[in-house]
Amino acid sequence: MKATPLQFPAHGFPVALGLLFLFAAAQKLLHPGPATMALESIDVPTGWARALVTMAIITEIYLGTLLVLRRDLRYALAASSALLLAFTGYLWFLTTLANPPSCGCLGLTGIFSNSRAEALLGLSRNVLLLWLIHWSQRRLFPSIADVKAHGGTDSKPMMAA
Repeated sequence: MKATPLQFPAHGFPVALGLLFLFAAAQKLLHPGPATMALESIDVPTGWARALVTMAIITEIYLGTLLVLRRDLRYALAASSALLLAFTGYLWFLTTLANPPSCGCLGLTGIFSNSRAEALLGLSRNVLLLWLIHWSQRRLFPSIADVKAHGGTDSKPMMAA
């Protein structure tokens, strides 16, 4: 099947997302305090907060590595969606608080004078990333209906092995 122009960005997006996850994991690994304190400030016990931050770091490294190496992309993109949905829910919760803590996301701590603005930026970023994951999945792994709708009859993925 011949590659379309929209496939090329779709092929590069998983690598870019993987690099973003690896960067986020490195930030939390080097500076776990802001993420841990954000959880503690919403009454998560210290031990649980540390465990959650550690789990986030491990998950981001795992998914980032899968995405950068382009291994099991269907699974990696689906798991990335689940992780981003969880982070998005957390950011949404922070935006509902009267005085939200800094989320500790991607080293953005302290660049805004208002933590709500930081959470809103993170929320917007995650919604965009979720849309891009969906877009990329549709280009890399089209359903049979998608292929037939565009005049094709091949149900194989458009992605080269």
